[in-house]
Amino acid sequence: MTKTLSYYRLLPDSMPEEDVAQEFYDLLKEMPHSKRSRHDFLEALLELSDRQWHTYKKLRQPLKVQIEKILISCWDGFDLMFAEGSIVVAAHLGLVELFDFIARQKASELSPEVAVEIKESIAELGKDIADPYSGM
Repeated sequence: MTKTLSYYRLLPDSMPEEDVAQEFYDLLKEMPHSKRSRHDFLEALLELSDRQWHTYKKLRQPLKVQIEKILISCWDGFDLMFAEGSIVVAAHLGLVELFDFIARQKASELSPEVAVEIKESIAELGKDIADPYSGM
């Protein structure tokens, strides 16, 4: 059964690491069979990435790889909302491969707004993307 966006929004801010990981696994497992739009999927990921960040522990590598593959496959350089959300997820979860993929996009494959967002994100996050808790 597909969980609604309101389900993810209503999750407690602070959750045990194992519970957050299970929520990620459940979301990723349903993705290929879901009628959920990529924006709804991203919104659920944003909610879960925030919960993960609040565990103060880095996300498990297998989850990182799965999330990166899906977000890269859904990438659209002309969709500002998706680009912004993907960057936030990458920052909260330390998704280096996703951030590198985004940073390597050619200007001709991006809307002007997305190009600016990427440029600003690179300046802000720089080499600290691997550690979501950098600077704390």
